Amino acid sequence: MKKICIFALMMIFISLHLFAEEKPFNTGRSSTKALLWSIIPGGGQIYNKQYVKAGIDILAESLLLGTAIQYHIQMNDAYSLYKQTHNQAYYDEYNFYYQQQQNMLWWWATVKLLAVLDAYVDAKMFNYNEKKKKLDLEFEGLGMSLRYKF
Repeated sequence: MKKICIFALMMIFISLHLFAEEKPFNTGRSSTKALLWSIIPGGGQIYNKQYVKAGIDILAESLLLGTAIQYHIQMNDAYSLYKQTHNQAYYDEYNFYYQQQQNMLWWWATVKLLAVLDAYVDAKMFNYNEKKKKLDLEFEGLGMSLRYKF
């Protein structure tokens, strides 16, 4: 199941990059670099000069991974006690910590995916406000006009 999820995510990222059009929005930021920098927690956001988002991403990923590691340690301790005593309560504790660890890892993967997608979109739309100033939509009475400044 994990291999299928990883393969699906890789295919999404590859298709986003291959089918994205670079010409309409010359952003000044490379979406590929943003994706690659996103491997590091907050890296894609720092590349896109989104420092608050980077801080939030670093904090969220660190907390989730740290909590998953803590559950992993507790899970191993409970399993060691179960192996020594064969007490069902220790095995139940092991199962509890295992489920909690898996939950934290799934939450981390979700946050990571959102951070990568955010970095990608931010790179694509880096100079959007400058491009937006060239396009003007006006409503006059019952009419409407669209003006593009070259």
